[in-house]
Amino acid sequence: MKKILFILSIFSINFCFAQFQEKEIEVNKYVHGTLSIPSEETETAALIIAGSGPTNRDGSNPMLPNHSLEMLAHGLAENNIASFRYDKRIFRLQELKLTEADLTFDDFIEDAITGIHYLKDSLKYKKIVVIGHSQGSLVGMIAAQDSASGFVSLAGPSEKMSTKIIEQVSNQSKAFGDTTRVHFQELQEKDTITKVNPFLMAIFRPSVQQFLKSWDKYEPKEELKKLDIPILIVNGTKDAQVNAKDAEDLKSVVSDAELLLLENMNHILKSEGETRKNEDEELVLHPKLIPALTKFIQEL
Repeated sequence: MKKILFILSIFSINFCFAQFQEKEIEVNKYVHGTLSIPSEETETAALIIAGSGPTNRDGSNPMLPNHSLEMLAHGLAENNIASFRYDKRIFRLQELKLTEADLTFDDFIEDAITGIHYLKDSLKYKKIVVIGHSQGSLVGMIAAQDSASGFVSLAGPSEKMSTKIIEQVSNQSKAFGDTTRVHFQELQEKDTITKVNPFLMAIFRPSVQQFLKSWDKYEPKEELKKLDIPILIVNGTKDAQVNAKDAEDLKSVVSDAELLLLENMNHILKSEGETRKNEDEELVLHPKLIPALTKFIQEL
């Protein structure tokens, strides 16, 4: 991984709560995010990494504005754990003069490592825990190999990306699942897909094919085994995208990792069927999530 230069530009505080403050931060031209700072001094900070697609630093996307990672950061701050959550490069392509086709999965890893060094070297936090959600779990477990104190996988897949997508498509249509398998094989062997099935264009459009290939070279179970730090693996029993078996499979390759399966928690870390809502009329996080994360992090 190439050496990273840090250019810090810290803006004014946007929010001020009784128990914590938040600052908008530009670490470098690629990494812009929000730093949540507890009211009491702490030596512990978390790097929070979002999942796939147009999911922003807060865990929301245009189709599902759920604010799950924002709630996660606030819950940690209320328990005296600082955090930094950031937007992926896809949100600033025009400003960066990049296109979707310019992105690789390694860019995401580099940005996560930038975040770790920002917390550790620039802000001088002594204990850094990496928390990766969904796709961010794989990004995080690779980045955490670079001087993190602990790692948390939230709804992280255990298998290669291609295996997971083939499985998900096959669950909808066996025929399309077979075509998906052929497309991935062609991408690996020929570096491109000559003719994409129109019904699968959202997955295999030409502009993301190289990103998919760069992503698929990493297998979560293999990357997790490289970590020599405490690990917590969390999954919900009602997660329709990444099921509990993924968490169990990750646990199987690291015997001393902690495994936590939360009853009725879905992919966005909230309880299925829950009726309690916050002030924004959104479901709050699963009630056992923040206590479990807090306990794990405080014991590092």
